[in-house]
Amino acid sequence: GIYESLTSPQASPRAGITYQQLMEAAGTSEEYRRGMSAGMSVGVQSTLSEIPSSDLVKALLARGISVDGHETRDASSAALKPEEITKIQHLRSETHRFAATANGIILGSLGGLGLAFQIVQTDGVELSGVRFDTYVKLQNDEISEYLIRYAFISEQEALCLSLVKNTIRRMVEELVFLPPSTSRKVSIVTNNPDAYDELCGFDGQLSYNGELSVILFDLEKATLLKEQYISHCLAENPVEEILLA
Repeated sequence: GIYESLTSPQASPRAGITYQQLMEAAGTSEEYRRGMSAGMSVGVQSTLSEIPSSDLVKALLARGISVDGHETRDASSAALKPEEITKIQHLRSETHRFAATANGIILGSLGGLGLAFQIVQTDGVELSGVRFDTYVKLQNDEISEYLIRYAFISEQEALCLSLVKNTIRRMVEELVFLPPSTSRKVSIVTNNPDAYDELCGFDGQLSYNGELSVILFDLEKATLLKEQYISHCLAENPVEEILLA
């Protein structure tokens, strides 16, 4: 209610601040929620207990999600310590910062290549049951659709390689539900070198029939480090690759 009052047309001065910006700053935007959901997906629950810290396990239990070797508890009965809450809030903040920063750099790189494009959606879109973070329409190019998924791996998650691999594997497996299209490019963007190498290892082994690339992004330097295609719609005559890094 306070945020709505601050950003209402009658508020003075507004200084251009929007309701969405305040919600994002507070860590309650849809992008934050999706980032947390992705990091706590069913596909990786069995490996969470391998992480040296039990903070994420406690967070799962607090949300009523069962984890191997632990009992499910009601959210109201699970009390997280202040330092645990701080760590979780930090993860949410970093997830959002990664997606927002990488998104801006990628869109800038498209423009740098001389490609005309229209941003359709940057707060999530679903296509054939698969969730994407960004949807861009490219104009005057063989590729007319560009869909992006972000795979942010926190420092804590990076300590458990099996967790990283399971997270990445699940993201790739979901793509099999997309119908083939020679005019669509999909990119999975990660900040973790191990995740990037794991994704590149799928080259030539995917049942997904489409233009799929992997991008390694350095969050602190705000730089696209490298990109590799791991799948093409027409293997014998691939569509010309759009390389951003």
